[in-house]
Amino acid sequence: MKHSVIVCEYGWIVSGIIESETETEINLTDGAVVRKWANGKGIGGLAYAKNKEEYTLDYIGDVIIKQNKVLFTIPCEW
Repeated sequence: MKHSVIVCEYGWIVSGIIESETETEINLTDGAVVRKWANGKGIGGLAYAKNKEEYTLDYIGDVIIKQNKVLFTIPCEW
């Protein structure tokens, strides 16, 4: 299991633990939508534990994301 930030189509940014991944889906647990940040570090800053509290995350629980909607994934250290 690894915590990641997943940037999807239409500007959706979701953070969570990748529980499993197939060719068509990513199963995410402990998911949250990344709603806001104003720290000047961009979305990549969320990859570091020391910056996590500077972002507004809205908890959404378990989520299934379609692989064809993913633009890129950022692995996190936390």
